[in-house]
Amino acid sequence: MAPPDFYALLGVDRAATNEQVRNAYRDCAMQHHPDRGGDPAVWSALQRAYDTLSDPQKRAVYDRTKQDGSVGAEKAFGQAFAEKGEGAAQQRGLSIEAEMAEAKGKGSTLAAAGFDMSHAQGFEAWMRNQKGMGKQSFYTAEDLLRSRQYGNIEATESTAQPLPALSATAVRFDAHGPPEEVLYVDRACSLPDKLAHGEVLVHMLAACVTDEDLLRVQTPLTVLNDFPPFNRTNNKWEAVPLPATAGVEGVGVVIATAKNVPTLKDHPLEVKDWVLLRPEARRRPAGCWSTMAVVDSSMLIKVPAQLMPVRHLACSRSLCTAYRLLEDYGSLRPGDTIIQNAADLPVGQAVIQLCKMLKIRSINLVPDDEAFEQTKELLVQLGASHVLRDNAKVGEFIDALGQMMPRLGIDSLGGEAGKRMSVALRPGGQLVMHSLQTGQVPTISPSLLMYQQISLHGFNMAQWVDENGVEAYKDMLNTIGELVQAGNLELATAEAPVRGMEPSALKAALSSHRRGAAGRPRERSVLVLGSEAAANEVYFELQASIRSMYGAEEPQTP
Repeated sequence: MAPPDFYALLGVDRAATNEQVRNAYRDCAMQHHPDRGGDPAVWSALQRAYDTLSDPQKRAVYDRTKQDGSVGAEKAFGQAFAEKGEGAAQQRGLSIEAEMAEAKGKGSTLAAAGFDMSHAQGFEAWMRNQKGMGKQSFYTAEDLLRSRQYGNIEATESTAQPLPALSATAVRFDAHGPPEEVLYVDRACSLPDKLAHGEVLVHMLAACVTDEDLLRVQTPLTVLNDFPPFNRTNNKWEAVPLPATAGVEGVGVVIATAKNVPTLKDHPLEVKDWVLLRPEARRRPAGCWSTMAVVDSSMLIKVPAQLMPVRHLACSRSLCTAYRLLEDYGSLRPGDTIIQNAADLPVGQAVIQLCKMLKIRSINLVPDDEAFEQTKELLVQLGASHVLRDNAKVGEFIDALGQMMPRLGIDSLGGEAGKRMSVALRPGGQLVMHSLQTGQVPTISPSLLMYQQISLHGFNMAQWVDENGVEAYKDMLNTIGELVQAGNLELATAEAPVRGMEPSALKAALSSHRRGAAGRPRERSVLVLGSEAAANEVYFELQASIRSMYGAEEPQTP
C-alpha cells in the first residue's frame, strides 16, 4: 500500500511555507479532531502529516525518501535512520526568541497577566495540553456502549451474537499476589453465552510472558487512581474483576464476531482476521492467556496474516519498544555507542540486531550467572559489539568499558543496575527506562545530572500508541515485519504449551527469564495457546453449533 501524501492530507502544495502548513493544520483540526466528532484514524494521519511537514529536517527527509521504494528492508531502515539528521531526533519545544520576534512583528502587546492569544492559538494550546489527560468533552453513543464505567448501558440484542456453551484452557488468578503463587491453569474456563456489542471471539495462538503481565497479576494498579498526578486526569486504571484470566499481550485469530463488528466505523473486524492485543496503559487486561478469549474489538489491532512468525508476533511489543528506543532517544547516528542491561531478553536482542544494521556499537550487560558464556556466544551471533557481566563490581565494569562512552543507556532493571549504567554515559547522555524489573527507579548522582547533563527518561509503549495513534503503530509493525521476513531480526525464546500444562511447568514459564542455568541461558517464555489449523477447526465446529441452536441463523462467512 502506498504511503499517504502528507501534503494532500493537509491540503497544501509542496512549496507551502511553515505558516501555511500550520494554518492548514488548524483548519483540519476544527473539522477532524475527535472531540469535534472527527474520525480518530483521520486525525492520527493529520497529526503525523503536520509533525513531519512542520519540522524542516523531517520534511526534507520526507521529500527525499517518499518516492524511494526500491531498496531492501535492511538498507531502507538504515537509510531512513541515517538521513533523519541530528535535529530530527531532538524534541521540538518553544523558541522564546522566535516567538517574541513574531509577537513584535505583529504588534502584539503584553497583557496584565501575560500575552494575549488569538482564538486559533488558544485552541492549539488547548489541544496540545489534552495529551495524556484522557477522554475530554462529549461521549458518543459508541463510547457509552463500550465503556465499562456505565455498566447499565447496553446495546439491543439485535447486535449480539449468541454462542453455544464454550470453555477454554486459561491461566487464571482469584486474587492479586506473587504470580508464581496465585496463577493456576483452569482447563474448563467457561466463556460468555453471547458476544455483546463490539465484542469478538478470538482463538489465541501465542502470548509472551512479560513484566507487564506479571505486574498486572501482582498489583491492582487502581490504587494509583487516588494519588496525584493520576487523580487529576481522566486516565484512570480500570478495576480487574476477580477471578480473572491473565495476559495483556498476544496474537490470535478472530473466529466469531458480534453482528455489528464487521460494519463498525472504528475497529471493524471479520472472521479469520489475525489480531494483536493493542498496547493499553489504563484499561483492564484483555485476558489473553487462554485458548479462546472474548475481547472488545477496540482492544485489538488487525495485522496481515503471517506478517511475521507467531513467536515474533507474540513478542511484537518488545520489537517495537526496541525500535522506538533507538529512534526516539540519544540522537543516534552511525558510529555511536549505546549500552543496555537485560540484553539477553527480547527487547535487548532486538536492540542488538537493529544496532548492527544501523552501524551502532552496542555494549550489552547480562546476568553474571552460570550461563554467561553461552549467553555471550548467543548475543555475539546476533551482532553484539561487547557483552559484559552485570554485577556490583563497578571498578571492573568501568575498566571493561575503557574509552567507550555511550550516548544512550537502555535500562530494563532500574535500581542499582540503572545507576551503574548512568556512570558510563558520555556528557549529555540519556538513560531510558522501559521496564523496572527491580521495582526501583535508578538513583542518579546529582553531579551527573548537573555537571554531566545526564537525563533520565521513561518509555511506555502503550503511552506511545495513545499519543501517536494505532496507524503509526501498524506502520512500525509493517517495517519490523519486513526486517523479520528478510532474516534480520531473530528471537531466542522458550515455548511453553498451555494445554496439559502442570503447575510446575507454569511456574517455570513464569520465571524462565530470571536466571540462566549451567549451559542454558535464560529466556522469555512464549505461551503456546493454539494454531491456525486449530482455529479453522474450532470455527467450523462453532458455526455448526450455532446452526443447531438457532436454525434460522446463518453462520458468519469467513
